[in-house]
Amino acid sequence: MLLISAAPKLGLPLDAVLRSAGLPPEALCRRGVPIPLSAARHVWTSAERVSSDLGLRVAEALDVGALDILDYLSRSSASFGAALARFIRFAPLLADSGVLSLHADGGHAHFRHVSPNGVPAVSELLVGMTVLRARTFSGEYVRPLAVRFRHHRKCTAGAYERIFDAPVEFGAPYDELVFRREHLEVPFGSADPRLCEILEDSAYLRLQQPSRVAAPPPAAPSGFVDEVRHVLRECIAAGNPNVDQVAERMGVSPRTLQRQLREQGTSHRALLAETRVALMDRYLASANPSRHVLAAELGYVSARSASRALRRR
Repeated sequence: MLLISAAPKLGLPLDAVLRSAGLPPEALCRRGVPIPLSAARHVWTSAERVSSDLGLRVAEALDVGALDILDYLSRSSASFGAALARFIRFAPLLADSGVLSLHADGGHAHFRHVSPNGVPAVSELLVGMTVLRARTFSGEYVRPLAVRFRHHRKCTAGAYERIFDAPVEFGAPYDELVFRREHLEVPFGSADPRLCEILEDSAYLRLQQPSRVAAPPPAAPSGFVDEVRHVLRECIAAGNPNVDQVAERMGVSPRTLQRQLREQGTSHRALLAETRVALMDRYLASANPSRHVLAAELGYVSARSASRALRRR
């Protein structure tokens, strides 16, 4: 949860907020731990009582990387419009917070967030973060023509002026940023097409992970699968995680390895994809990615082969 990342900078009494939502602090500090939407809504609603301009303050406090792969995908995109399109596509990796859309109408571009049961602080975080990230990644002062929120005013006009420098309306049918259409073409100085390709394919792979997590548990013990995961990490580090190499390290034939994995309800291919996602998560959490280093971390000989292989999955 993004509130966790920003809390130290903002001096928020996070422990008290989490306790009021019935969640232990350690439950939200581990990557990949799913948080029920109802609990997340309660946390944000409780935190709003502490700070009326919470969403905008969190938007300002979040460092690049706090959005995990979404930040790196956006930063490596060619333009503001391309970054928005990818953010919309992969937003479910961050949170289930409504429906996002982007469309052009004449000389205007509209970035919308529709969430009938949304929390005002989350809406303000999303809209504020979009503007601030656009300025950070482009190096230009991207200024919206209009800002609209579904909720009523939550803080002083100065807080909105500080970020948006644009007219702000309340009680609208949805949350919305309106830009000049030409702003969608504003280039990002950090654009890296090859890295963006790798990250995009990896993001598609991550979108598939919840279905595997939610699948029924295997009937047989998981010790063998854990051992295969361990060997896969070693083989990736050595640069050759194919099934023959994994089987050799485990002292079995490739056919036996595949059969035993099928009995566990999985496969070498599925575990390799899962392991690469885990390695990518760890790498993105600790460094700014280079396409060549990231490809090597995932066990590929080049950035091009990494993207090609991930797309096939």
